[in-house]
Amino acid sequence: MSEPISLAAAHLKKAKEHLDLIKAQCRSAEANYDSAKHLYEAVESSQTSQTQSLYQLCETCTVIPILKIFKPTSKPYRHSVGNLFRAIENQSSCALCKFFIEAFQVGSEDPSGERLHAQLTPRDTAIYFAQDPIGKPWYYRAGIDCSRPSCPFVWLQTGPPTLTGQPFICISLQPTPGRNEIAQESEVNLHPRQRGALEAFNGSLNYDLVKSWLGRCCAEHGAPCQIENAGPDPFLQIYLIDVHKRQFVRYNHGDRYAALSYVWGKGHAARSGRVKPLPGGHLPKFVPQTMLDAITFVEGLGERYLWIDQLCIDQTNDDEMQRQMDLMDQIFAIAHLTIVCVDGPDADWGLPGVSRPLQRIKQPTIKLECGQLTATFIHSQWDNNGTSVWDSRAWTLQERALSRRCVMFTHSYISMICRQAAFHDCLPMTQGPDPIQSRLDHEYFREDGSGIILDQPGWDFKDYDAVVSVFSSRQLSHQMDALNACRGLFNRLSAGGHEDFYFGIPTHDYHRASIWVPHFQHVLSRRIQFPSWSWAGWTGRIEYPYWVNDMAEYVKEGNDDKSHINLRASKRRRVESLAVPPGHPQRAQLMNVPYAEGGPAILRIETTVAKFQLKLLRQDSAPHRTHRTNSFQSKTAIGDHWTLLGQDGHALRNEAGEHQCFELTDHFFRLKPEYSQVLIERDNEADFMFVEHWPRIRDSEASNKWLYNMVSALLIISNEDGSFWRLAAVLLKAEDWYAKGPKLSNICLV
Repeated sequence: MSEPISLAAAHLKKAKEHLDLIKAQCRSAEANYDSAKHLYEAVESSQTSQTQSLYQLCETCTVIPILKIFKPTSKPYRHSVGNLFRAIENQSSCALCKFFIEAFQVGSEDPSGERLHAQLTPRDTAIYFAQDPIGKPWYYRAGIDCSRPSCPFVWLQTGPPTLTGQPFICISLQPTPGRNEIAQESEVNLHPRQRGALEAFNGSLNYDLVKSWLGRCCAEHGAPCQIENAGPDPFLQIYLIDVHKRQFVRYNHGDRYAALSYVWGKGHAARSGRVKPLPGGHLPKFVPQTMLDAITFVEGLGERYLWIDQLCIDQTNDDEMQRQMDLMDQIFAIAHLTIVCVDGPDADWGLPGVSRPLQRIKQPTIKLECGQLTATFIHSQWDNNGTSVWDSRAWTLQERALSRRCVMFTHSYISMICRQAAFHDCLPMTQGPDPIQSRLDHEYFREDGSGIILDQPGWDFKDYDAVVSVFSSRQLSHQMDALNACRGLFNRLSAGGHEDFYFGIPTHDYHRASIWVPHFQHVLSRRIQFPSWSWAGWTGRIEYPYWVNDMAEYVKEGNDDKSHINLRASKRRRVESLAVPPGHPQRAQLMNVPYAEGGPAILRIETTVAKFQLKLLRQDSAPHRTHRTNSFQSKTAIGDHWTLLGQDGHALRNEAGEHQCFELTDHFFRLKPEYSQVLIERDNEADFMFVEHWPRIRDSEASNKWLYNMVSALLIISNEDGSFWRLAAVLLKAEDWYAKGPKLSNICLV
């Protein structure tokens, strides 16, 4: 009898376990139902709270002339619509006051009503509806230019006029149809995109929106956005990540993959370890959050492959790492898209909208008798141009400039930029029967590299100047990477312009490329890993004088045809020829033309050399009192200011200056105090090496100011072995140069 009892007991026990399992599953299902119900109610509540109805307005809000404020005027103005203290007090009883508070909280990094109230002072609590001060549409602030006119809108502001503008909270009006003349104008005008309920509730990414951007680009854009135009290498040897299997695979010609551009951050490499990808190998145990989010994002788009430098490059083989660096132009050029983490300070930050919520994306709305008002936060592209963490890193410039499509993840918006258009999550894809055409607005120079053109045929010095200027302004963790981090850019410039580069200097355009100067807000320090004659041998932002770019077509050797020079009548003058003294060259001559790096970083130049006495005019940070009131020059010295002395011992005047428009100034070059000491130790006397005699130069086409018979020269310092190193570049009158009796010499620059 014991055996049947034992079997029955076992059966009962098994049945009880099954019952417990069913109960646990039931409780889990109930919990999931409750969670889904709460989420639905929260989203519904969020959506309902964002769209308020007009139940009651306070006395102040009742008399606000909404239609008058939103009607465009010839002169922009601000209209007071209330007081922030009063709005906080009345928000429970006045729908419009509540709208104001919620709108301000959208623009606040800490959207707390109590905190907002505590930070206020009696003198800055007025609420204003302000028309755009320069008459631009609302999407201009996001750096976008569209094919549609803007809807009626104002900027919500508070405080005195001198402090307005930040943050940019757009209040758009959707007038009641048929009720006023603004309604008729607004039917075809562009409104900010109304985000979905889930987007506004938890700041999640709208995958369908990004897919529509990619679909539009692939279907409608021509060769610049297609892979055939990128010149892919069918034998490109790289590893990719299969996001479905979480394994490494070899790239096969035609594989469509995404690439990740991000900031490594300090200590990231140590935590990740040195990865050695192998076919079929799994990802390492530790993968930073940004990389995990990139995998999730690629999978969410329905794509399969992803390239990440830290994981897909063999970190254990230095030769292989260098070979992969040489392929950067191809890796990013043939990627289907590049994922850009703009605001992340390190690889653990994640992608907004994936593992961390997007900020400032709620859109409070109120329905009034005259129409519906909607508040939308607009991230100001121009006020934040080049200020993100990603924009500050040197490596990311080529990743941006080489990519055909970039999906940009910032803390408050998602956008996609391709070669033909720009998409932004504040813009709807369609409005009315026709799709909305949008592109980047290039009214100002963009520090993120989006304005750099690498694929146009022929050599254009402007493109080279843009690369050097933007790249040199960025930071490097390892100074030895100064050329590796931009090698892909120069590979592309070399292919299009048939130009060879030696330590970042174009060998066939050396005379222009050698006269780089520090940006007017910077002074330079030596980067000893590279030669002094290359911009790569210095840290700090570098640029070329504006006239070097603008005058490219006028300085061609042997071009005496002046008929194409379009001078204004007020600026027209005879170009007086200055006879170059016998035995003096028109330009310096390179005696060696190197084409490959790896050998001695030496340039041998046949030129003339003249000695000048120098004078220290003002030390770093000293007041600069001699410039005009409307001068572009800084009011305090940035670096030590030095000038050249003429034959009579008097200081020469610099007619060109350092800004876009020629401006007479008293100094020729600026140095860090430590380099000024080098000149002081030489009794304020130095050698200058002749570069080229310029018959005529112009500051810019817009200004159209001209200088004639100028000489560019380099300040060089002698070494004990007879070689020289470059310290500065100057531009002076030819007559002042030849008055010093320059002597022919062979210079060895290191």
